[in-house]
Amino acid sequence: MHLSRVALVAVLCLSFGPSPDAFAQQTEDKEIIVAQSGLLRGFNPFSPLQKLFGNKERRRGQQPQQQVKKRKAPARAAGTPPKYEAVAKDENAGVILVVGDRMARGVADGLDFIFSEKPQIRVERITEDKLGFAGEGAPDWSTRALAKIRGDDVKAVVVMIGRQDLGKPFPGEVPVEFMTQEWIDSFRNKVEGFVRVVRQEKKPIVWAGLPPTNTETVNADFTQLNSIFQSLTEDRRVRYVDIWDIFLAEDGSYSSFGPDVDGKNTRLRTQDRIGFTWPGYQKVAFFVDRELLRLLGGYGGLAFEGIEDDPNFIVLTGRTTSPEALLLGGEDDEGTVNRNSSAYRFFVKGDPLPPMPGRVDDPRMAVEGTSVLEEAIPSGS
Repeated sequence: MHLSRVALVAVLCLSFGPSPDAFAQQTEDKEIIVAQSGLLRGFNPFSPLQKLFGNKERRRGQQPQQQVKKRKAPARAAGTPPKYEAVAKDENAGVILVVGDRMARGVADGLDFIFSEKPQIRVERITEDKLGFAGEGAPDWSTRALAKIRGDDVKAVVVMIGRQDLGKPFPGEVPVEFMTQEWIDSFRNKVEGFVRVVRQEKKPIVWAGLPPTNTETVNADFTQLNSIFQSLTEDRRVRYVDIWDIFLAEDGSYSSFGPDVDGKNTRLRTQDRIGFTWPGYQKVAFFVDRELLRLLGGYGGLAFEGIEDDPNFIVLTGRTTSPEALLLGGEDDEGTVNRNSSAYRFFVKGDPLPPMPGRVDDPRMAVEGTSVLEEAIPSGS
């Protein structure tokens, strides 16, 4: 009985209600849901109309769009460089050889970035992330560097090493324990031996010091190693790059943050507060590059000869003293040059020579209409 009444209502709606087209317009955006209960649950009198006209998506033959989850790009490991384009290197490009542990590899990446637009210079590496001078399996750094120098056009050697030596003894029948006096002497001998091999090949060295950390014991160890590295600068072609202060806060305390090479405050140190992030390695490479420029000058580009103590000047020929001093007796005698002499003031400081009567560059004014030249030359002569 109930079923027949519902059917009758449906027939009346179809007979007197809106046309199918109008009805379709009203229902195309959403389906009609009829409240039902009891025996009518699941019965929809408008189902034939919905099948006939359908909704907008079905009528257009489109499937409902599914949300696609975007995959996040894998995070770049701390200390690794971003992708960048580099120009092709010349076949006879000079080589900057970088030697050392993980920190050296980061500096090499930073130099690669600096030289990315310089076809006349390229970077080669001899690095072992977890090895230094001490400990089991330490490489023979001198032999490996020598083989590279003799087999390629190496212009300079850059070294950064020491972090991986912390806590490691020198092997032997009786191991030499870390930071004993014997260990310090052995480490110094290793460092000096390396420098001696490279300098015998007449190659300059830029040695980057170790950075400050937030651990007092590590700072003490790094300071001890840095003092050994710094002592190498007795050779004028060995440059020590002191990075300690540039990685401290303004008050002298440790900070993982600081200005990058563009002056923007950013994280420079890794979570362990010893290693460097990519901006940190860029910053170390910047100061290493500055010393390379002073030693080599312009990497084959145009540059002016200058004085090593002025960072605004570039030494083109590898000379580390003022070229003007050579005019006064050579760089070996530079310390004995009389800095108050007229020659020194003229050649080095650029002061004008004192005026001499009768000389054309005499700046003195003429007196009573008579020039200095006329005074020096008697009339009638």
